[in-house]
Formats: sequence, C-alpha cells, structure tokens
Amino acid sequence: MMVSIIIPTYNRADLLPEAIESVLEQTHNDIEIIVIDDGSNDDTREKLKPYQDRIKYMYTENGGPASARNAGMRMAKGEYIAFLDSDDLYYPYKIKIQADFLDNYPDVALVCSEFSAFNDKGYWDEFHLKKYHSSAYMDSKATYEDIYPESISIADAGLNLKRWEHRKIYTGNIFDKYYDEPILSTNTVMFRRSLLESVGLQHEPYWLFEDYEFVLRITRSHMVAFIDVPTYKLRYHAAQISTTKKKLNGSEILFKKYANLLKIAEKHGLNDRDYYSRNKAEVDRKLSGLNKTLAIMLMANGKDIKRAQVYLRRCANYNKPEYLLWYLTFAPHIMRRISLKMKSMLEEI
Repeated sequence: MMVSIIIPTYNRADLLPEAIESVLEQTHNDIEIIVIDDGSNDDTREKLKPYQDRIKYMYTENGGPASARNAGMRMAKGEYIAFLDSDDLYYPYKIKIQADFLDNYPDVALVCSEFSAFNDKGYWDEFHLKKYHSSAYMDSKATYEDIYPESISIADAGLNLKRWEHRKIYTGNIFDKYYDEPILSTNTVMFRRSLLESVGLQHEPYWLFEDYEFVLRITRSHMVAFIDVPTYKLRYHAAQISTTKKKLNGSEILFKKYANLLKIAEKHGLNDRDYYSRNKAEVDRKLSGLNKTLAIMLMANGKDIKRAQVYLRRCANYNKPEYLLWYLTFAPHIMRRISLKMKSMLEEI
C-alpha cells in the first residue's frame, strides 16, 4: 500500500533535509513525501531543490501546524497517512512495519509506536514515551496492559524485526484512557486515509493539541494498535515552540495549552451528553482539574483574578470545590504566591 508522509515546516531549512533523508531511507518503497511550507521566510525552497523530483511541495500562508497538515492530507493519495515534523527523524523501518500491520489487521484504524528522543548535545533516550507522558505512566504507574485489552508479539504479528521480535503490539479501543491522559505519541501515528471521510481534518484553531484532538476523534469509535518499538526520533532543541506564536511568553503558552485542553475535554466529555451521563465522575474529575490548573496560573501571575474565580466556580460545579484557592483570590498578590508555593511543595511530599 502507498503511504503518504506529510511534513509541515516553518523556517526549518537547516533541519528539513535531514528529516527528508530519513524518509528516503525507508525500507518501504511505495511512498509519497508531501512537504507543506507553512509560510517560511528562510531559505527552505533553496534547501529543497535537491529533492524536487522526489517530493511534492506546497507553499501556503502561515496558518500553523494543523493548517499545514490539513493541506497535506488534502493532497495525499496514499491509502495510509503518516506525519513527520520537520525537525525530527524516522527510523528506517518505521513505514514498513506500520503499513504491514495495517495490511494484516484491517480492523485496526490507526497504529502508533514507541519513540526515541535526542538532542545535539548528546542526549539519547531510546524508549521515551513513558518519560514524555509521565503523568499517564510514571505518576499513575499505568502499564500498556492496563490500557490495551489485547496484545501479540512482534513475531506472531508477522513483522520482520528480528531485534524486537519478542516485544509486543497492543490493540484495543482506548478512547476512555486517551481522553483521561495523552497515552500515545501523535507524532508516531499512521492511519487509514479513508478515516478522513468520517473523522474530518484537524481543527485549525487548536494550534496547540490539535493533533491530540484529531487522534482522540479517531479513537472514539475505532481500534488502535501500539507497537512497543521506537519508530520515530524526537529532537529536543531551543526552537521547538512554534514560531507562529513567537510573541507569546512561556507562561502565556502554557496557559493557552491548558485552555485548549479544557476546550477539548469539554467537547468530547461534557458536550457529548450520552458519554457524560455514562462517565460523569471521570469527566467531572478531569474538567475540575483543568479548571483548577488554569485558576492557579492566573493567581500566580496576579492577572485577571476575577477570571480565576470563574474557573474555581466551575470546580465547584463539578463537585470539586477549592475553598482554599477561593479564599486566596481575595488575598494580596505576594501572599497568594507564597501560599501557592507552599501548597505545591506540600502536594509533592
């Protein structure tokens, strides 16, 4: 089956060729590489000239990663679609083992995997997923067996990976778990292009967590597989935060991330009345937690205390009143900061 690999890029001329080379080195030959240039103003086009006969290229006005991926998905001709950020890399076997698995297991709509992490200063972590999503694994001590109902060995699945043949592939319906915590890496996914007819494209206003929400839609009613083998290499570097929002400082970016997570949680948990009625306690816990986090951020920054109170009222609406935090909204800013610091230290003990 043909696989379409979509590479969105914005001012990554120095790293983009390495990403493309990692795709050209794939052991699966039936691929198309789609590079969506999201309004770059560096020498991206010049760096792509050596690859012009081996890639499909589109330049668009800067619209963010979801907009770029959507443009690529509209162009895609492959039966399967995979993503690659322009500062990251694939292992050579990535496309083959995921495409082979989808070929052999037609009931599975999406397959994801472990991934590695590195930087240019020598950092290397071969199995990075549990560390990256520590709240889902290390903090809660969840295992793959807790998340996925079924498993099979690499060898029994018919995948040609001698080094990893005794590791497992996990499968199942995971929407509830994924709604609760980001338990998989969206960078590593490969999915059937036919899903787009029912699931739709990525939601472009979510310039943070747009990929999480997209995959969440797929998991709602489709089987997912997780291959416990790294297929993707995530690069850590200073310019990782999207430069499309470069005017925002770090605290504003963090606030925006949690605000988007709250919107997604409300959309898939609260606004789906049938799902909410069946999972009220779990959804209330998640929504109250996100509202509490947003309130604390506003209180710590000393900004918009009235808005922080709105988030705290919502905690009470979800049966999780935060009395101490509520009283602190009436305290002087320096007292709030000291109290919040002490509260955080006590919670870590």
